[in-house]
Amino acid sequence: IAMNFLGELALTTVFTKQDICANVTCHMMQLTLDYGVCKESVLCLANYSAVLFGFGDIKGSSIVGDFAMKLLDKLDAREFLPQLSIVCWGGALSTREPLKMVSEKFLHAYKVGMQTGGIHSALLSAHFYCESSIFSGGVELEILEREIDMFEKQMVAYKQEFNWNLTVSLERIVHILIYCSSDLSQHSSEFLVEGKEIMDDHIEKNNLYAASIVCFLYSYVSYIFCNFDFAKELIEMRWTFEKTLYRPYRAYCTTFFFDSLISIAFARKTKQDIWTKYALENLEKTKHASHNYRHRVLLLEAEIHTLLGKTDNAVSNYDEAIASAQESGYINEQAIANERAGDYCLSQGDNQASDYYDEAYSLYIQWGAKGKAAHLKKNYLQSPERIISM
Repeated sequence: IAMNFLGELALTTVFTKQDICANVTCHMMQLTLDYGVCKESVLCLANYSAVLFGFGDIKGSSIVGDFAMKLLDKLDAREFLPQLSIVCWGGALSTREPLKMVSEKFLHAYKVGMQTGGIHSALLSAHFYCESSIFSGGVELEILEREIDMFEKQMVAYKQEFNWNLTVSLERIVHILIYCSSDLSQHSSEFLVEGKEIMDDHIEKNNLYAASIVCFLYSYVSYIFCNFDFAKELIEMRWTFEKTLYRPYRAYCTTFFFDSLISIAFARKTKQDIWTKYALENLEKTKHASHNYRHRVLLLEAEIHTLLGKTDNAVSNYDEAIASAQESGYINEQAIANERAGDYCLSQGDNQASDYYDEAYSLYIQWGAKGKAAHLKKNYLQSPERIISM
């Protein structure tokens, strides 16, 4: 009973009070060593994997996470699958598999949790399914919008306020990608006002992990809509929050990728060396998961090379990143790579720009980001030298 209670406490506090989570995990480990392995020991191992991941030990975290999953099967502890999926597949194990496969694991964990009565963990798994589906580009956004709505209704019905508060930001991001075709302005956009209100609520409750999630989600969509100023403000805020967290929000290593992209954009704008430094640092962090996200490394390298004036093979570098994203099935990041290639060609007076923008437009449409596609079309049709053939 004690181990079960501590396991549930650890799962909750990993997202709210991380210092408590670390202490709870240590206590669970001591109980396992003192009294032997039980079903709840899988929760202890999963949380220990999360601690290691938080400190940057991806290899160690993967080993412990793997062991926890194998022990789950050995002990026939199926009822704990949602908790383990959240902690392990939401951490180091996600660096080994394509994100679409990780999404499927979260969806399976949700179904198991609803069958076995672990409602809180099941609906938190549903949140992670939706989140990973956005970043993988693996689910068409209008379909995902309907799924998010269904999960939110279940969260309300089962009084899962914490899960609902996390998931509502995903709903807003998906809504913007589908329906917003105008520029996102820090001062005038209702979207940004909503995001600030959600984030302020988390800060007031001293839930900095949740606040950092909101920061990243809104920086993510701000970057996609080319509002680099607001994206930069948000990542700086998130970095401040992370100083108090032993397990910062990583979004399956997506934070490193977009932190670098945003830093590159701001380095181009300001010519400040510090932003080039940030871009390079986050490139190195992205490389730790390069076996799973090679296209991200290639795009960052292409962008950094052009930033530093190394342009001899610029177009072929972008093409390599685009081809890798296509091979990996990340349609959303393939679209971004095409848009960045178009930006570079446009800056060089290269007529290939229109081809890249056309392809980016088509890919955004395939992803379901009709608002972003319309935004791209609108912006390039406004200026005669930037007309594209959409």
